[in-house]
Amino acid sequence: MNLKNLPPFEGFPAELPEFLWGIALNNEKPWFEARRDIYERCLHGPIKSLIAQVIDTLAEKYPDTVLTPHISRIYRDARTLNGRGPLNDHMWFSLGRTGRVYAEEPQFYFGIEARCCDWGIGYWSASPATLERWRKSIDANPERLARIVRKINKMDGFERISEPYKRPKGDPGPLLFDWYNARHPGVGKVEWFDPDPPDAELADRLADDFAKLMPLYEYFLALGAE
Repeated sequence: MNLKNLPPFEGFPAELPEFLWGIALNNEKPWFEARRDIYERCLHGPIKSLIAQVIDTLAEKYPDTVLTPHISRIYRDARTLNGRGPLNDHMWFSLGRTGRVYAEEPQFYFGIEARCCDWGIGYWSASPATLERWRKSIDANPERLARIVRKINKMDGFERISEPYKRPKGDPGPLLFDWYNARHPGVGKVEWFDPDPPDAELADRLADDFAKLMPLYEYFLALGAE
């Protein structure tokens, strides 16, 4: 992905929700191709500028941390349509160590759709072995994660994003119980448009939240090395 020489992120245009609703209601290639210029101006262009600005800000704070972007495509994979139209009515990007979003590694993420956007950190897929290491790390040193969780609990709007196991795997105490028993540990927040999409200030808020979540990201990364 080429993120060089992009204009500054100035927010998402007010007509973006209407365009995304249009995709949902007219999910056909000819409809989209006739409006590709709107897609570039309202969605694809702004989201690339947003990625570039967030990466640059985080690089200043964490120069030794490699964050490789991955951005979703407007066209769905033809192998997974299952009777649906060919277009996605939303877009998202992730930042991770390799940019291989479907690999077993933690990812920062941001997504936007017609009514809201969301962002946070987690796994697209965590194997049973990774989750076993997760629980063992908590058993060995619960205070290590507790320090991180206490700070996350003070972040506005963030909630855990994983369903728990039906049968708990263990009980490290009330602060860490839900984290310990999460199928895919992570946190995120949802921001509803009021009524327009986010403006230019989103880039700073996103980078600031990702910076605050960096200790959890580093904790997740360490699980792969244990």
